[in-house]
Amino acid sequence: MPFLFVSAWIGLAVLAPVCILYYCRRSTLPFPPGPRSPQMPILDAWVTYKEWGKKYGDLIYIREKNILITNSSEVVVDLFEKRSRIYSDRESSSAIRLCGADRIVSLQQYSNKWKQHRKFFEQHFRQSNSSRFYTAQYSKVRELLQNLATEPDNFGQHTMLFSQSLMFAILYGLDISHEDPLARKTVETVATLGQIFMTGFPVLENFPWLRFLPSFLPGCGFKKIANKVFQNLDEIDTIPFEAALQNLHTGKSTSLVAELAQRYEKMPAEIKMIKAMGTTSFIGASDTTMSAISSFLLTATLHPDTQVKARAEIDRIIGRDRLPTFDDRQHLPYVESVYREVMRLYPPVPLGVNHVSMENDIYRGCHIPKGCKIVPNIWLETHLCSLHFSSNNVIRAMNRDPSLYEDPDKFSPERHLNAPAGPFTNINNIHAFGFGRRICVGRYMADNTVWLAIASILATLVLSTAKDSEGKEIDIPGEFNNIFFLFVL
Repeated sequence: MPFLFVSAWIGLAVLAPVCILYYCRRSTLPFPPGPRSPQMPILDAWVTYKEWGKKYGDLIYIREKNILITNSSEVVVDLFEKRSRIYSDRESSSAIRLCGADRIVSLQQYSNKWKQHRKFFEQHFRQSNSSRFYTAQYSKVRELLQNLATEPDNFGQHTMLFSQSLMFAILYGLDISHEDPLARKTVETVATLGQIFMTGFPVLENFPWLRFLPSFLPGCGFKKIANKVFQNLDEIDTIPFEAALQNLHTGKSTSLVAELAQRYEKMPAEIKMIKAMGTTSFIGASDTTMSAISSFLLTATLHPDTQVKARAEIDRIIGRDRLPTFDDRQHLPYVESVYREVMRLYPPVPLGVNHVSMENDIYRGCHIPKGCKIVPNIWLETHLCSLHFSSNNVIRAMNRDPSLYEDPDKFSPERHLNAPAGPFTNINNIHAFGFGRRICVGRYMADNTVWLAIASILATLVLSTAKDSEGKEIDIPGEFNNIFFLFVL
């Protein structure tokens, strides 16, 4: 015992100077620069963030909010990739918990629970399992082509239906229409969640005790919104899950979720993970897939020469008697370049999803505190959406970094085709799928889905602007939704 007592004192004597030195160093280091008490933007936030970047540099710190914003891919790689041990957490807000959105794996905080859910998720969506989804992807792409060919004016509805029906088919073996109540609830829920991610419930942040009061009282209207989202998520969690099991038991159809549920029957923890995997996949893929394809439709329409080049490559390699398949992908470098360029210019979630620091850190001589929310400004509007800036005042963000891309605001598939490594680089180089330990688990399936849709559309359809009654082309406004998700209006 005396030996242990003396050892403890020796240990404290050794550690105390180190701790004091670290504390003094940390306390004297400055925070990164940034505006004081700014009005945080909601619409076109990426535009404001880039303007702040012009003034404050690669690191923009909002001290009152404990938010660090960066427009630099170098910073994102340094923090999210090289220091992923520190920067892999997610924000835990009262709004997210109140809505029940913390059941979505991609929004869960870094914990053993998240690790278990992600590992389970990865087992079934790893690259080696991609072929399991091919049949559904081919089938739903054919439906998309038919809908676009017969009702081109409703392209937004068709791309959303494609995104949702594909996930229902892959996960649950179900076939839905755009009028399906659950499909409509999902659209509503994803849109509401996007707004909540950007704004939260300010009144709840200022007066946390309001969460204990009934929703009909003044100032508690946020509870009605939260309760509606919670209820919708419950239905998204349960209804397709039970339908898939019923179809399996009756022999009508099988599916990934139903097979897993049968395998882990009477194992509540695993059943919960299966439901979370389904809900996360469905919520995550619905708007993002639709966003990528609608951005392609707009871009291809504005660049008919790109369509000509891509179709010539497809005709030369495949011919005109069949649609492209995944076996053709490595033989279509120009089509791959078109896909990569769309994902570079128009990532579906322009600001990504915030990472949160799990401990104090020092970066570039600045102190980054524990619990800091880091926002990667992946994309920002330019000439196609000139709501704020003229073409003479071009603004760039991570995917439009002039140090990485020559003439970065130009749509140019050739930049990938002519790159030293060619267009077939690692999928993890596509910033739209996220970073580090929080990179999208379903990225291989999503990558295949968007590529197949783009290749198939280029092989079969000619995209052009609509014409009025006098035969004159109708101008394309080129406007996008400007809150959280990116899609053509």
